[in-house]
Order: sequence, then structure tokens, then C-alpha cells
Amino acid sequence: MFLSKENALLLGLDSNDLSIIKSLSKQKLVISELSILSNIPRTSLYYILPRLEQRGFIKKRQEKKKIYWSTEKIEDVQKKYASLFLQNKEITKKNLTVDISKSSALVLNQGNENVIQVFEDIAKMAPHSRFYGIQPEKSIIGAITLNPISEIIKFNRIVNSKKLIAEGIIHEKGTDSMVETLTKKEAEELLKSFSNRSADTASLPAIFLKDTKAEIYLYEDKVAIVNWFEEFGVIIKNKDVFDLIKSMFDSTKYMLKKYDQNEKIARKLVKLNS
Repeated sequence: MFLSKENALLLGLDSNDLSIIKSLSKQKLVISELSILSNIPRTSLYYILPRLEQRGFIKKRQEKKKIYWSTEKIEDVQKKYASLFLQNKEITKKNLTVDISKSSALVLNQGNENVIQVFEDIAKMAPHSRFYGIQPEKSIIGAITLNPISEIIKFNRIVNSKKLIAEGIIHEKGTDSMVETLTKKEAEELLKSFSNRSADTASLPAIFLKDTKAEIYLYEDKVAIVNWFEEFGVIIKNKDVFDLIKSMFDSTKYMLKKYDQNEKIARKLVKLNS
């Protein structure tokens, strides 16, 4: 069995795990033999091997009163972790989806061209649906500078056309910073794409999350955490996790001052054209 370092990282395997899998890839071994070949103490192997067995990477079999360890069939591992390309194949699209149960899943996206899937997911929601977000100032800047501005505008227009309701906690300096960062033409187009959005927003004071470069979105039964600067996004599909984060969102928003984003954008547009 072959696992690249990149795939191993996505699967949460460390150097010892990789050494064991490599040692067992072409042969079956007892623990004493495996310890010598992998250079891992036997005491550590007694802890590591059951964990790798439970995750479906290796298996044990008793022969003549001896316990031998070997790797699972590559087909079985591929089936369990179907989104990864194994056996010396490169990952062509840097994402990983792990189905935890029928109603729960974990998605890890790498590269902003994949991370922006969060917006694509939200855009697919049924008309008049509601989604939630927390956007610190620096994360807003990351979103509009590290992605094609056309993609952000496209997303905003879909939100408006489907009358999706955006309920958010937005940094009070966010709109100002967007305008200051972009060219006049880009800023005007972006602000227009936000205009007349169905929104229910609260203002996050400047002293809070001022150095935070990540943002969070809640939609359907999913929680998405995005960092445009590090180019990764994690989407957790689980109703209990959604309900937990949504309750925290509601509690925070309740304590903040209401913020009319449409009015702020309208004033900015007037100022840009004056």
C-alpha cells in the first residue's frame, strides 16, 4: 500500500503510522520483526497497531500461535477513503470528504479555488432560505483580494436573485476597508452586488476579532470555517454541531448593535460617485 505524505496528512497519519504501513506493505510481520524494520519500540507498537487496525489500514491474523500483522487490501482502503487517490497517484483536486454517518460528514478543502465551494453551496440553497455568517475585517479583505472579485459579485447576485436572507455579524469597519482596498470600479461593482440584500445584521465593534483572518458560515445543517489567507476551509455537516454554533451565534448577535448594511452600502455608493 502506498500513501503519499500529503494524503497521510489529510488522513491524520503521523510518521510512525507511515513507517508501519510501509513496513507491512509487502509482507506480514510479527511485532518483534516490525519493531526492527520500522525502528519503533515494541511498547509503542502495542498502542499504535490497534489504532491503525481500527481505522482500517492494517489487520492481524493468528498463525501457529503467532500474531502476524499486514496491510489491508488497497481496494478496501480506497473504498473507505474514496476521495483520496492512493497508489502513487497525485491529488488533482485538493479536497477530502469523509462520510461519518448517513447524516454527518467532514469536508476539508485546500486552495481558495476549492475553498470557495462554501459560497457555491450557499448559492444552491432554496429561494428565501436563511444563512448566517461572522466576518471579521481582515477576513473580508482576504475574501475580496484572494479570490477573483467576479466570483464574489456572482455569488452576491445569486443571493439577491434567490432572495436568500443573510443574517450576519459584520465588522463595523468591513465595508470601509473593502472600498479602500479595491479600485474605484471594483468597489462600485462589489457594493452594487450587495445592494438591497435581504439581511439582518449586527455590528462587531472594531476592538473585537481585529486580528482574526478566518470567518464562519452556517447554512442548512453545515458549519463552514474558512481562512482565505491559509487557503483552507472546513465544512462540518452535523445537526448537533450546527445547533451548538448557531446558539452561540444567536447569543452573540443578541448583545450587539443592529447594523443596516444596505444603508451603509448606499451611502458608500453615493460617496464614490460624488
